Amino acid sequence: MANKKSPKTSKAPKTKKQRPARSELRTIGSQPIVLFVLFQLVSLLIVMVSGRGTAYLYMMIPLLVITYGGWFLVNRIGAEISFFINAAMLLTFGTMIQCMLLKEDGIPKSLIVIYALAAAAGLICGFLYRRMPVIASANGVAILMIASVVLYLATLVLGAAVGGGVRNWIRIGGMSIQPSEFNKGIYVLVMAGLLCTKDQPGRKRIWTSILFTLVNLGFLGIQGEFGTFLLILCTFLAFIFLFVPDIKVFISVFSILLAGGTAVTACCMALLKVTGGTSDFGPMSFILAQIKKISNRFVYWLDPASDAQGAGYQILQARKALLNSNLFGSDTTTPLSNPTNDMVFPALTERCGLLIALTVCILFGLLLVRGTRIYFRCSDRYHQAVCAGLCFQLILQAFIIIGGSIGMFPLTGITLPLISRGGSSLMSTFIFLAVILVISAGNLWDGRRDYSHYETKLQKARTVHTNRVSSVRNRSRRRTGVDNARKS
Repeated sequence: MANKKSPKTSKAPKTKKQRPARSELRTIGSQPIVLFVLFQLVSLLIVMVSGRGTAYLYMMIPLLVITYGGWFLVNRIGAEISFFINAAMLLTFGTMIQCMLLKEDGIPKSLIVIYALAAAAGLICGFLYRRMPVIASANGVAILMIASVVLYLATLVLGAAVGGGVRNWIRIGGMSIQPSEFNKGIYVLVMAGLLCTKDQPGRKRIWTSILFTLVNLGFLGIQGEFGTFLLILCTFLAFIFLFVPDIKVFISVFSILLAGGTAVTACCMALLKVTGGTSDFGPMSFILAQIKKISNRFVYWLDPASDAQGAGYQILQARKALLNSNLFGSDTTTPLSNPTNDMVFPALTERCGLLIALTVCILFGLLLVRGTRIYFRCSDRYHQAVCAGLCFQLILQAFIIIGGSIGMFPLTGITLPLISRGGSSLMSTFIFLAVILVISAGNLWDGRRDYSHYETKLQKARTVHTNRVSSVRNRSRRRTGVDNARKS
């Protein structure tokens, strides 16, 4: 009985493995989708009241493709859903105000093209960031630095003077591109590659980051890009504070910048006083023009009524638009100098009301909270730095332009992310958001790309190569010895 074979047990039928992660994502994502549809309908009603319903209906096609296509991709890669929702709501508010600011209720062809190009740029750059770890290597950082300088030089040589002599646009065919918008992202990648591929960056890397920052600030100063100048400077200080372990370095850098800025300001004011703001010498005339351009921002910020029909007109009209607004929007339309870009926040407040303006500010605050959460969840130092730099620039840019619009700061000429119309600005914003979402998904390549961990492999390869060479030499010597013995 003991030797009898046990009867064969019937095998249970194979069942397909369930995927709890994706089903969980679908369960989580169903309710926000319904809420977002309702949000789109409310936005449509608001725009229809203003008489631009047809334009918004046409804009809903690219808007829905971007939001729900992005929703599918975010769920597919497992990225941060709440971060995407906040960005999509801001984009909806931006579409709403841009349609309300149109002169005619028709097909906004240029706006549709801008959205399509921005979405394509974000999709491509997000895919490249996920598949190209070489950007964090020493060679990749060097290529990015060269590309940044080339873009700045191209702007100086081919740039068109826009907005009071600011040469920051390159015209290609019927399109205008602002390279400084893309240089902001390149700057973040370079700083992350220099400071964050090691736990403790050495002096050489820190000095390289300082020199690269000075090059950026120098080009932006020549172009008169005060807003981007301020963004790069604040981003540099944030990187030094967050990713250089020695706090003495940050204190030293901040003190030097403060002392240098004070000295430069004093010299510029003295130069204006001595020359009277004019000069016949070409280079001196250019320097004086840049100094006057920046100083006027502060002068007319403090007292815009001193030139109510000139430099102070924009600020006074923005204040008038804010005063005319109420909780749910006003019927008055204050004429603003650039309502689709620089003055988009006062235009939004006047036409849509204080409630929607406050909602936009809250959404930017939530975007900061979500970005900070992604930053702390990153296990890789390099990706932490990229996420921090891009998110910091987006929120700081929004803070600066909203503060300038309501009179807290001098106007800088930068755009409000996802709300303003600017094509280059919207493309760079989509790129920033795509990279942050890719980082939030995790499962990325190792950010330690300075190739220091390849030193052991390289040493082993050298040893193997040396052994092979020595063995070949020994064989040749033995054969030579045998041949000599035969001859003798």
